Amino acid sequence: MRKIMITVSTLMALSAPAFAAETGGPTSLGVFSDWTAASLPGSHVCYAFTRAIGSAKTATAAMIIVTERPTSRDEVVVNATHDYPAKTEVAVQVDDQTAMSFYTAGPHAYSRDGRATVIAMQKGNGASAAWATKSEKKHTEKFSLSGFSAAYGAIVKACPAK
Repeated sequence: MRKIMITVSTLMALSAPAFAAETGGPTSLGVFSDWTAASLPGSHVCYAFTRAIGSAKTATAAMIIVTERPTSRDEVVVNATHDYPAKTEVAVQVDDQTAMSFYTAGPHAYSRDGRATVIAMQKGNGASAAWATKSEKKHTEKFSLSGFSAAYGAIVKACPAK
């Protein structure tokens, strides 16, 4: 269920203007430098996201998404442009800190310790996500963390823990 909600949140964020006109959903909580924060009305789900540096602002861009729900906090996901190879681990590194391991399912990589990932992201300037492709080549996506702390603060305030 968590994976479905994150995927739905991502799609809704990327299609916000059209979706909002039809259903009243997602509500912008603001744009904070390189990060965007939004909430889903009536669902108590809030999320912040950024696209990979240098990527086009499309639904196929690699993204980092942090989601807050009243009973599920600090869900951190790296969405790739294609499915990750089966049983792939994604190494997410903030600045020069030790890389954190994310597990994968389809085009999503999930943090094993969301709270630790959020804390690292709040202290950092940039993040990278790296993994081996099907051809065993290393692929890396880079993300700005400029504005992350403010966007995170907005989603925590809009969707407090129970």
